[in-house]
Amino acid sequence: MPPPELEEDSVDLTPMIDVVFLLLIFFMVTMRIVQEETELIVPLPSSVQSSEPPEFPPQNIDVEIAFGGQVVVDGLPKDTPLDRAMPQLTSYFLQQGQVAMNDPNAKVIINIKPETLARHKYTMNVLNALTKANKKLEEMQQGKARKDMFLLTQIMFH
Repeated sequence: MPPPELEEDSVDLTPMIDVVFLLLIFFMVTMRIVQEETELIVPLPSSVQSSEPPEFPPQNIDVEIAFGGQVVVDGLPKDTPLDRAMPQLTSYFLQQGQVAMNDPNAKVIINIKPETLARHKYTMNVLNALTKANKKLEEMQQGKARKDMFLLTQIMFH
């Protein structure tokens, strides 16, 4: 009897090639295309100047009211807590209002920040000082073109 022929073991590569092509197609489809910086369109400012005056940021006045009634404006203490009239605070507001009156684009924002347990009467004293400053500013504006300028235009409580 002749010796049996040995069968060659062969591996069918067709399924493996199919899987490789499927993976290749999957990665090509899900790949993000990144633009290079040279292709980015960046709007440049125009050389033509606009006729509008530049907008200035508003002037912020920070008024902090402590638990005991001490008023601190822009980091500087003003008046004593027992003084209800608050003349220093009123004159400071009046001074800031006069500066704002001279500049037609000026905007003043007053940020009132009372402590959590500060009494309401201390906040009212600050508002009364603002009202006094507004009345004096209104008297000073008699006969001037800009009569709509008030220091009380925007108040923010924090």
